[in-house]
Parts: sequence; C-alpha cells; structure tokens
Amino acid sequence: MDDELSFECLGEPDRPITEELCSNAGARYAAVFGQAEDMIKAALEVKRLNHDEWVKLPFCVTIEAEGFGAEVELSPLYGVPAVTHFRYETIDEIDTLPQLDFTSGRVKEVLRAASILHGQGEKIMLNIEGPFTVLGQLVPSKQIYKGLYRKKERLRELSEIIGNELARYAREAEEHGVDLLSYADPTVASDLISPKIYQELCGEISYEVLKKIEAATEHIVIHLCNKTSVGFEKAGFCTSEKILLPRELNYGEALQKVMQENDIRFIGHGCIQRSYCPLCNGGVYKLTLK
Repeated sequence: MDDELSFECLGEPDRPITEELCSNAGARYAAVFGQAEDMIKAALEVKRLNHDEWVKLPFCVTIEAEGFGAEVELSPLYGVPAVTHFRYETIDEIDTLPQLDFTSGRVKEVLRAASILHGQGEKIMLNIEGPFTVLGQLVPSKQIYKGLYRKKERLRELSEIIGNELARYAREAEEHGVDLLSYADPTVASDLISPKIYQELCGEISYEVLKKIEAATEHIVIHLCNKTSVGFEKAGFCTSEKILLPRELNYGEALQKVMQENDIRFIGHGCIQRSYCPLCNGGVYKLTLK
C-alpha cells in the first residue's frame, strides 16, 4: 500500500431512496425493498439521477440476516427495513442457522431483479454483508464484542456457517448476472477492535469468507470497501497493486475498464457507493489475497 495515500472513509452518500423518487420511477416505496419489479424501477432511476455506470442492489443491509432468521420490518424512523428486535440475546443461544433459501422471500426477489436487469444489458453491483454484520442483526452487537474475547471458537463456528452460505449466495448472484459484489463487514472494522484481535480472529475470518466466495464463483469481482480493505492489508491478509487510469474517468467507469482489461477478482481501497464520483488517487487497486 502506498504510504502517502490516505483511504479515509467518507461514508455512504445520502440514501437515495425516497417516496418522491419511487413515485417518479413508477415504483411503490415499500415494495422497492422486496419486490423485483419495483426494485428495478427504483434502481434504474437512481442510476439515471446519479449518471452512474452501475445498477446497485438491494436498498438495505438486512437481506442476508433475514435469510438467517432475523426479524425485519420497515422502520418508520429510518424508512428502510431494519431489525425490530433481536432473535437471540447471546451468541450461545444460537443453536444452528438455516441455509439461505433462494427460492422465496426477499433474497429471491433480489436475485430475480438482477436477472431481469442483466437481460436488459445492465452492469449490476450487489451488496453483500460479512458474517459479523449478519450476526449483529441476530444478537446485540455488544454480545459480539464480548465474544471476540470470551467466545472466539463459537464466533468461528457461526462465521463458518454464515461464510458457507454467503459463498452460495455469491454463486447464485453470479448465475443471475451480477458483475460485482460489494463486500463489507463494518461491525468489525479494524479501527473498532485491537490489532491483535483483528489479525487473529476477525481478519482471519474475513479472509476465509472471501476465499470461499472466490472458490464458489468463476469470474465475479469482489470489491472490498476501503474500511475493510485497508485494515485487511495492514494486517497482512492481502497486498495491493495500483492500476493507473485516466483521471477523467469516474470511479464506476474505471472499475468497468479494469474489469474488462485485467484478470482480477478482488478490488479495494475505494468506495463503490461513490462510483459516480471522480476517480480518487488516479487509479483502481487490485488486491491479491495471500
């Protein structure tokens, strides 16, 4: 990693989904979170308004957790699907976790939307949450942080189950036409926990999950958010190589160019949510997992 470069996370842009946007797109607001046709209309409208290169799915971070049994409802406060109350009080209460069912529910609709958009020639980015963020919607986050010190093996066991299912989800996404996975696990970002715990547990689990996804898919590219990728490289789980590109490209254009011209599976040190923004640092960073 270039020592002089700073990959400060600017956070996601303001959430684009509003009732007005959905109305203009001919979509029903509540349905954009769980019905393929409405999801497509809203996603294409967001792309158009942002002058983006990518269609992005879905519009919430609860898809995987709901598939694992989280109780999710449309939040009147935030306007997006959110966990209403935790299914478990502690990680010890989690006896087992179900397999993700790709034939029903919102996960089916996300995949169906991707397939339709692919058929229309769109380039599709799918957001996928890491195992700790999934767990953080099944149990209170404080229980996870306690577990980092007291229940390491239980966290490993649960993360292995979740990781296997995320790899299956990635394979389904690829088969439904998704070009790029946006992977993040902000619950255990390296700046929230000690370097030792990150290297010995959280980073190692992330590494294993990413390798599972790579093995389960053939060509899909996995984009790590910069908060994830910087900590990941600092802990020694990957190396990065900067691919220089014309500065007149925006980040989304640069990603498509790199993906077309290079043998590449992992990208990092950037923000896919800002794909329509100017290219930062003059390039795209190819990651190689060790």
